[in-house]
Amino acid sequence: MKNVVNRPSGVFQTIIRLLGLSSLGALAFAGIVALRHMLNTPQALESLLPGEAHLYRWKNGHIYYKLLGVPDAPPLVLLHSPGIAASGYEMRGIMQALTKDFRVYALDLPGFGLSDRPTLQYTAELYIQLCRDFLANEVRRPALLVASRLSCNYAIAVAARSPELCSGLVLISPIALRGEWTPRTLLPAFLESRVAKTLLYPLLVLASRYGTRDNYYYATTHRFGAEHAVMALLAGRLNQDVSREIEEVWQPTLVIWGADALGKLQRVRFTRDEQQRAWGPEQAQIELLPEGGLFAHEEQPQRVAEMVLQWGAGHVLATPRSSTSGNTSKIKQSTSDASTNENAPLPQEQTALAQVEAYCIKCKTKRQMLNAREVTLKNGCLAVQGNCSVCGTQLIRMGKLVPGYPNTPV
Repeated sequence: MKNVVNRPSGVFQTIIRLLGLSSLGALAFAGIVALRHMLNTPQALESLLPGEAHLYRWKNGHIYYKLLGVPDAPPLVLLHSPGIAASGYEMRGIMQALTKDFRVYALDLPGFGLSDRPTLQYTAELYIQLCRDFLANEVRRPALLVASRLSCNYAIAVAARSPELCSGLVLISPIALRGEWTPRTLLPAFLESRVAKTLLYPLLVLASRYGTRDNYYYATTHRFGAEHAVMALLAGRLNQDVSREIEEVWQPTLVIWGADALGKLQRVRFTRDEQQRAWGPEQAQIELLPEGGLFAHEEQPQRVAEMVLQWGAGHVLATPRSSTSGNTSKIKQSTSDASTNENAPLPQEQTALAQVEAYCIKCKTKRQMLNAREVTLKNGCLAVQGNCSVCGTQLIRMGKLVPGYPNTPV
């Protein structure tokens, strides 16, 4: 009987010893990987994106970005998604092509790439504030924001909170607009602790290297402070629900999905009624890339760039027609003639030129703006505000009215 009683106890003790040895082995392995990581840090890193290198001296550190394109072209800002080895390098396939119509800014977000990686609390609000400050202080004009995956949240928040800074949105694989993307399997406090950053981050870097031989990815993960933003991402700090702010976005929006990735997410996460408001604003135009995944702009960069340029030509770059000197003289003459009779109708040519158009989120198309007037936004920029000629919804577009409106166009 004694032997029978002692047998389970001995087995249990053996299991405990094995678990202890496994834990010690795992800890030793993690320590070796961490030591090698420290010995190989920092690595020399050079941006492989085309264009001029610039530094934006932000309040929380220097932000590195590349600038490419004609100075007078409308601005376009590329926002890469946070992640292990993330940086503006993610946009390498589409940046050059987009300069056909835009002046392109490609940022390295704080904690990634060649931007500073200070020891601070990395949150979604930090990145939203960075985007707003960069647009206001560096770009200084309403810009088209092109964002991928988690950065789509930041772009939507900027468009909703500071519409005067954003002329439109392009959202590539917006996987987490409702805040459901990041699983929290471990306590955020542990993931952001010094122990986790020292031991766990090198293991994540080692695992992420499988399947890629790109030296740039290796170099950008071996930089001082590279662990801060990545561990904040794992802790869920860089994601937040922007489903309410989506409803406040009135700017034209293009959503690009890889068909394969979208199909999987729809089957797993959403019902049919939830799909539309999950992927973007109501007025968003959705484009699917056949056989594309979550990294559509890296898998099919040429096709994505063509989509953005084609869509941008009709929604962001489109402006009312300009009058020639000959047409202007005709308008002046017609105005003087009409002044003698207040009830006389405007000439057909003059009426066409006097129209101001803007995108109506209710009609989901461009409409003529009634009672167009100039307004000054909070940041001092001028905009034109009025009402939809069909449904009466308030419309707004960046810019100003030229002297003499409504007898001359915007």
